[in-house]
Amino acid sequence: MNRRNFLRLAGGGVILAAGGTALFTATRTPHKALAPWGQAGTYSDPRMSALSFAILAPNPHNRQPWIVSLEDKDALTLYFDTDKQLPHTDPLDRQLTIGLGCFLELMRMAAAANGYLVETTLFPEGSDTAGLDGRPIAHVRFKEADTMVGPLWAHVLDRRSNKEPFDTARPIASTALQRILGFARSATLGGTINAGDIAAWRKLTSDAMRIEVETPRT
Repeated sequence: MNRRNFLRLAGGGVILAAGGTALFTATRTPHKALAPWGQAGTYSDPRMSALSFAILAPNPHNRQPWIVSLEDKDALTLYFDTDKQLPHTDPLDRQLTIGLGCFLELMRMAAAANGYLVETTLFPEGSDTAGLDGRPIAHVRFKEADTMVGPLWAHVLDRRSNKEPFDTARPIASTALQRILGFARSATLGGTINAGDIAAWRKLTSDAMRIEVETPRT
């Protein structure tokens, strides 16, 4: 079972990813063992249902740096798994923090699609600018509500990392770039179609990738 397909809960238990599948070789089909896969994304507990989508979140090096504790009947706390740190490639845990944010956003989207609003308190016990630690990342409470489902929700299970080669000679229309930049809401988003800028960014990212690949500890 790919570790991306399940989430271990603090205190025991497992949540399976929505849309998950398992590959196996056996002389007899283990129907009982495979039954939970057909239930993934359909948990009666709205927290577990939302979490089965959240664990599909993109995260650096596919570290899956999350631990969740279910609390009361309507709440949960998200923790960072300190065993998943990347001290050489992500010394300040910036990438890992972004991954945890993606986890929370997918959980929010899934909850909204199921008729629940999530009230999220970030870093309820404080944080350290030097990096993440064992303190909670977020405390979340679920409440039934009239929710608005965003247009991206329909595409959650379609998301993937595109490993296909890009046609670098193909020009991008300025109108297409502006449309993409227009989706930014609470963050600054930039882009360029200037050939000189593109060449500089291409060299920077290529050099960074080469250094990471050629450095054993990363």
